[in-house]
Parts: sequence; structure tokens; C-alpha cells
Amino acid sequence: MRADHRTEEVRAVDPWPDNPMGWGAAELAYRFQWNFPLFFSPHDPDTLYAAANVLFRTQDGGEHWETISPDLTRDDESKMGPSGGPITKDNTSIEYYGTIFAAVESPLQAGVLWTGSDDGLVHLSRDGGEHWENVTPPAAPEWIQINSIEAHPFEPGGLYVAGTMYKWDDFRPYLFETTDWGATWKRIDAGIPEDQFTRVVRADPVRPGLLYAGTEEGVWVSFDDGAHWQSLQLELPEVPITDLVVADDGLAAATQGRGFWMLDDLSPLRQLSAEVAASSPHLFRPATAWRIDGARVEEGAQRGQNPPTGAIVDFYLADPAVGTEVSLAFLDDAGELLHEFRGTYEGEKEDEGAEDGSTATVVEEGEAGEAEPVVESSAEADEAEHPEIGKLDLRAGHNRFAWDLRLPDAEEFDGLILWGGGTEGPRVPPGSYRARLTVGDAVRTESFEVRADPASSADAAELEEQFRFLREVRDELSEIHTQIRRIRVVRGQLEDLKKRLGEERGAIRQAADDLDEAMTEVEKALYQTQNQSPQDPLNFPIRLNDKLAAVGETAARGDYAPTSQAWEVKRRLEAAIDAELAKLETIWSERLPALNAMVQEAAVPALTVEEE
Repeated sequence: MRADHRTEEVRAVDPWPDNPMGWGAAELAYRFQWNFPLFFSPHDPDTLYAAANVLFRTQDGGEHWETISPDLTRDDESKMGPSGGPITKDNTSIEYYGTIFAAVESPLQAGVLWTGSDDGLVHLSRDGGEHWENVTPPAAPEWIQINSIEAHPFEPGGLYVAGTMYKWDDFRPYLFETTDWGATWKRIDAGIPEDQFTRVVRADPVRPGLLYAGTEEGVWVSFDDGAHWQSLQLELPEVPITDLVVADDGLAAATQGRGFWMLDDLSPLRQLSAEVAASSPHLFRPATAWRIDGARVEEGAQRGQNPPTGAIVDFYLADPAVGTEVSLAFLDDAGELLHEFRGTYEGEKEDEGAEDGSTATVVEEGEAGEAEPVVESSAEADEAEHPEIGKLDLRAGHNRFAWDLRLPDAEEFDGLILWGGGTEGPRVPPGSYRARLTVGDAVRTESFEVRADPASSADAAELEEQFRFLREVRDELSEIHTQIRRIRVVRGQLEDLKKRLGEERGAIRQAADDLDEAMTEVEKALYQTQNQSPQDPLNFPIRLNDKLAAVGETAARGDYAPTSQAWEVKRRLEAAIDAELAKLETIWSERLPALNAMVQEAAVPALTVEEE
């Protein structure tokens, strides 16, 4: 696609005179992806460039375009004729030469413009297009297609070039770099296979010397400014990579036939070094986390998958010994522990044991001594207790963990059914946080930032108030459910006790029944004990814990501070809950010890063996 470079100023470049829509060159480039670049200036959002065989510029939204270069191609008419045939032509403009195929303005210095043509020329202007210089790499094949160029993010006179020669049956990679305005060039494609021609090269804007390349078969990375390359394929299918874009902390890839792919967190690559690779354990500094709800899409054709929301933490374990215990904790800026996850490295073994990864521990009975309570109410006696510490799935080498920015969920108990709300822990507000990795005696700590949803209008104080409200609701629910677990453990112990009581011990049996009745009264006030299925709350009124969960569920919707009504309802519910818990505390501290004293005085057998 070419235009008459002798035209000093045009209303719109119209390389397709017969197009029925009357689109100009810029719109055609966007709509039909014609083979010329279209890009905004990184220094002036009102300046837009478009290219044919010359470079055009508009500074008034496309109302007027001006030509700011001569013909920057070889202008060889023998390479511009129709292609294809003999039955039908193949004229989509990619089959012949004479166009600027890549162009860019330096992000470091305004007016520094580079262009690369599909017939092998690289040009440079250092004054916004007033003067141009041919700076083509001498080692580049004569008719190489300059497929992409990348302005150096740290050197004002630097440029990276990716070229292809596959149309000439040359499938070798061609990558070049200059740092002195094209005066000298060096080849930088060592390590990429000789049969994988290069389509694109991009420079990381954060770490100097970190480069990414797209070839006919995948993605490659260099940590030393192109001196060496290694595969960055990971789970990417073997597919031609037509373009790469570094956006914030992600690397997006456009492919032929397999859609768009993204490496969503470049933080580990930016921090990786020989020292890091030789150290273990190593905790990478997490990227900025965003306090947003992640949208999920259904699986299927033409469907993408979003990365996990929250803080993504990467850490490296070179070769941990089997049995190594690892902890990954998250703390606020004041050092308060918010959430902790633990795991034990189990190594590679054939028999993984229990399906849930748990191990059995045999506890032997201690020596005889002071009499222990027959019935006790400690949480440790509850085998159904849910720990607040999650599990890490560990492996040798690189590990990745996603924290959803939530505190641990409220405690639960077996068979819990809630109608108005749930037990999910609250999300932390925006601010500064720390990740702490502990491997044996080694401790590594890194800071990271949590930022608010850009679409949210809530200020920091509102989100802090919401977090405080939801955390108090979570803690109150945990206390309720912990006490209900204790009630049920004690009830089971009372049933066992009554089985061992003889007829002559009626007073103890009555005391046990009275204790069970008092516990049940509190339990029924705190929780609807008739619930057996998720639909049962339709038939049986919800109790205090469900009402409190509903208040929390409502207050957690959106980024808003709780209303004064929400605070008042919460206060009233907590007053009623605390009254019931106070009754239970009296049971644990007075009535339960009294029952144990009666049992011990009567010398009730602790264990019995039934006759066959």
C-alpha cells in the first residue's frame, strides 16, 4: 500500500479509491489491519503517525495529515506488481514490497523516529521528520522484511530490530541492536534455533537488558540484552507469535490460530539473576495487587481465562529436603499477622498416603497421676475444628501462590447451614503489606502494595470502616460456631458418660441431663438446629448467627462504608449473642466442673468392655 509522497498535505490518505465506505488510511489500518503502522506519540497524545511508503502525521485528530518523510523504501517497482495467479490474484498487499512495515518514536526523546520497511531498510530522524538517515544494519540481508522495531527504553539512540527472510526460504532468526543512532549494529539472536525465524522483539521497560522475542514457533527471553536466549514457552502452544506487548506487569502475545495469550506477572523475570538462581529459599517481590473481583468466563471455544485475583507471590526452593516445613504469611504494615499458609515438602514418592495428604499420629496414654476431667469443653477436643491455616502445595523449584487478599474465613462446624450470609473472610483494604516466607530457620520478607479498584469511588476511610465492620462480624461468627462445636463435643461426652452410669447413680444422670438441656437452650438461640438441608431455613426461623451473617453479607457488597443502620443492627445482634455466650460461659466455668466432681466422687468407670 503506497501513497504519493510528493503531496505535502492531504485531507486523508486514500489508497483504496473505490472503497464504498470512504475510509482513510488510518481507519483502514485499524479496521482491516493493513500492512502499515499506526501509532500515537508517547510524548503528545494529539500526535498520531501513519505510514505507507512515507510517514504521515496528524495533530488535529485526523482532520489534516502531513507528509514528514521522503520515500523510506527501496521503491523498486519490479517488486510491486500483482501476485498470485494464474486463475486468481493474491493481492492483499503482503505479497509485494515498498511499504514501511514498522515505525516507532523513542519514549526517551521526542522527535526521534525510526522506520523499517518490508524491503529491508531502516531509517532514522532525530528532528521530528525534518531530516532522515538510512541506518540499515550492514549485516542484514538485502531484501529482509523489517517485521518489527522497538525503541530502546534506556538508550536514546537505541533500537532493536526483528527481521524475517522466510519468503526467500531463509528461516533463520534475525535480531539486531544499535545504541549509537545506527552507527554500529550487533546481531543478538544467539540461542534461538536456526529454523525459527523471528517476527517480533520487545524490550522490558523496567529491567535493562531483559528482552522478549516472538518466533515462528514460540516465545523466547534474554536476560543479557540478546547475548543469549532461552525458551519462555511454559504452557503456550507451539504457534507462530506475530506480536508481543509489554503492558505494566504482563506480557501479551498475539498468535496465528491460537488466540491471545498473556504471561500475567513478569515480576519474577525482572528480579531473576544468577545470585537469585543460586540462592534458596528466595522470595520474589510481589507485583502490585488490585482489590477487585475477578470476572470468570465459561470454558469453551474463544474463551479466555483470567489470572487469579489478589496478591501473586512467587518463591524458589532449590532442592528442599523431604519433610521441610514451609510457611507463607501475610502481614499488614504494622506487622500484624493476617493470614498464614503452611505446607510440608513431601518430595517425589510413589505412595502419597491418605487422599487428603494428612498423616496419622498415635498418642500414647501418659502415666497415672491427678484425675483428669471426664467431660471437658476445650476446643482441642473437637476433632471437627477447622484450622485457620491453609495448605501450601510445594514443589522443588519455582512455586506460585495467589492470596485472595482475604482474612481466614469464620470458624464453622459440621453441618452448618446459613441462609442470609456466609463465613467468607473480609478483604483487606488498600495499603502496604508484607509477605513472609519461612523455610526451616530461613526467613525472607518482601513488601507489596494493594491498590483500590480503579472503578471504585470509595475513599480509604470508607474501605477501612467496611473492613473493620466485616472483621468484627467474622470474629463474632467464629466465636458462635466455636462454642457450638464445644456444645456438641460435650453432648457426645455426656452420652458416653450416661452409658456408663448404673441405676444407682440417678443424681449424676439428672445433672448430666440438666447440663445438656442448658447447653441446648443456648445452642438453639444461636443456631437453627433443625436445619438439615439448604432449603430448611424456609421452614424454620433463622437464629442469631444467620442474622449476623446476613448483616455482614449486605455490608460486603460493593466498596461502601456500612450504613448507620447496619451498625445499629449489628450492635443489637451482638448484644443478644453476648448474652447467650455469657450463659454458656457460666455452664463451662461452674456447672461442668460440678458435674465432673460428682463423677469423680462416685468413681464412675472411665472405660467399659461389653460382654459378647
